[in-house]
Amino acid sequence: MTEILQVFRDSWFFDWDHVVRLILAIVLGGAIGFERELRDKPAGFRTIILMCVGACIFTIVSQVIGGPDLNNTRIAAQIVSGIGFLGAGAILRDRNSVFGLTTAATIWAVAAIGMAVGFGEFALAVLGTIAILVALFVFDFVENWVGQHRDIQMYDFVAPNTDDIMQRVDAMFKEAKLQARKRTCYQDGDSLIFQVRAMGAKPNHEKLRMYLARSEEYRLRRS
Repeated sequence: MTEILQVFRDSWFFDWDHVVRLILAIVLGGAIGFERELRDKPAGFRTIILMCVGACIFTIVSQVIGGPDLNNTRIAAQIVSGIGFLGAGAILRDRNSVFGLTTAATIWAVAAIGMAVGFGEFALAVLGTIAILVALFVFDFVENWVGQHRDIQMYDFVAPNTDDIMQRVDAMFKEAKLQARKRTCYQDGDSLIFQVRAMGAKPNHEKLRMYLARSEEYRLRRS
């Protein structure tokens, strides 16, 4: 019985260095996964932990199989390309918008954290996790602030066909403090249909849409 227990103690299962690496992968992956879970993202708490732990295990196995004299990065090298397929599944396209890019990038970065832990680069893994959390938490506020001031919306409305309608439409957007990035116009009977892509602060967009909704001269075709 003692000999059997000694065999188990000498096996890789009781390599406490590996145990520490797996625990650290769970902690670091959990920290990032917690942020994703708070934002109700597709790749949440458990998913991110599994990715980080999986990358860590693959890296450890790659080192064990490769040994000191062989290429011990054969398996680990495939994580970079393999995780790309998983990240691609999180990216969705809806008309002119693309969703899930941040989630896909997070998946890719978490795999890097797991690999760093698997190779024993604990300081790099911790610093990388902090950098990822800063990007997800702090930079999110910066992105939202920029989005509030540089929001782009499409306007589709009908206007009367008068000689000075072009100047009046331009003046309307300037007065609303919105920059018309692209404008198309075509005739529809006795009226003109304008399609304008404008950029500016969200409150300014709301005020202009309210004006167009109440205007007797213009008529919104869609919101």
